[in-house]
Amino acid sequence: MDTWRTDWMKAKRDVAFRLASGECGGSYGEAVIILCSAISALAAEVWPGRGKDRARFVEVLREFASPDLNTVRISIPLLVGTVRKQERTSEIVSLEKAFLDYSQSRVLTGDEVDKSEAEIIRVCPTLNAKEIRECSYANLLYEEIRSGYAHEYRPGTRADSRSMTSVRAAPVSYVNWANDPDRHIHFHVEWLADVALAVAKAVDAVGATLPRADPLGWWVHG
Repeated sequence: MDTWRTDWMKAKRDVAFRLASGECGGSYGEAVIILCSAISALAAEVWPGRGKDRARFVEVLREFASPDLNTVRISIPLLVGTVRKQERTSEIVSLEKAFLDYSQSRVLTGDEVDKSEAEIIRVCPTLNAKEIRECSYANLLYEEIRSGYAHEYRPGTRADSRSMTSVRAAPVSYVNWANDPDRHIHFHVEWLADVALAVAKAVDAVGATLPRADPLGWWVHG
C-alpha cells in the first residue's frame, strides 16, 4: 500500500502544530487553514469535480475518519442557536431541558454536552436530518473554520479561535458570551490534526480504487 498521503499529512500536521504554538509568528488561524486545506485536497481526490466542496468535505470526514473521533457528533449549543433564530420555542425547550441544563457561565466541552443524531431525534423528533447534520462537527468545521478563514481570515460568526479549556483531548470547547445566550464553538487543533491524519491513512488504504463516483445522496444534505 502506498502511504504517501499519510506521510504528507504528518508533515502538514507538524507544521500546523508549530504555527499554533507561535513559531514564525503563527497562530490558530494558520494552523487550521493548513489542516482544513489538506482535508479538502483528500476529499477532492476521492470525489473530484466542481460544485460539491462542502458536501465532499463533510463526507470524507464522515466516511474516512475513525468513528472514535466523532466527526458526525452534533453540536447541541449551535443546534439550539439555530432553532432559537427560527423562534421554534418547543424545540428550544426540549433540547435545552434534555441536553443543555447548565449554568450559562459554566465552561463546556463537546464530550460533556454534544450528542449523536439518534439521541437528538429521540428527544426532538420534529427536527429533520438535514438541519441536525448541518450542526455536525464535520459541517461546522467546513462552514465556520475552513470557509471562515479561507474567505475572511477569521472564524465564522458561530466559532472562535480561543479555547475555553486546557483539556486538549476534547474535540471542541464552547466560548461563553455575557450578552448572547448561544455559545461559540472552538475546534481544538490537536483533534483536527488527529482527524486529518486518520483521513489520510484511510484514503491511502483505498488509494488504488480512486476516484469514486459521487454518492446517490450526500450525507450532509439529509
